[in-house]
Amino acid sequence: MPVTKPPLASNLRIDIDPRTKSEGAVWGPVWGNWISQVFHALQGWTQTYTADLTHDFGNILAQSQDTTTVTVTGARTGDAVLVRPTTAVNGIILDGTVTANDTVTVRAVNYSSGAIDPASQTYRVIVFSQ
Repeated sequence: MPVTKPPLASNLRIDIDPRTKSEGAVWGPVWGNWISQVFHALQGWTQTYTADLTHDFGNILAQSQDTTTVTVTGARTGDAVLVRPTTAVNGIILDGTVTANDTVTVRAVNYSSGAIDPASQTYRVIVFSQ
């Protein structure tokens, strides 16, 4: 993979935020490519794979967990996984593990002292391959 120079102010698009009516930087392809290269260089990752999972974990009792699986084509055992919810849920920690080729098990753990029933939502599953 060729190395590119870090993004500069000259290649960072500026837009007006419709909510605040103020100028702000927009992370475009140049920044995304540069950040990916930094992570690849630091961690030895050579490829990333993504999938979206829409799921309702249901009621998760205190100090327990619920799991589901999602297909992420290209994922291999030992790859690193990042799971990002659309909306964070207090008391719930999400993680993922490649449990078989092309299969990621997503785990929602309730570390709180009471039951939590997160709403159905979409989760972005990102697999970093070495």
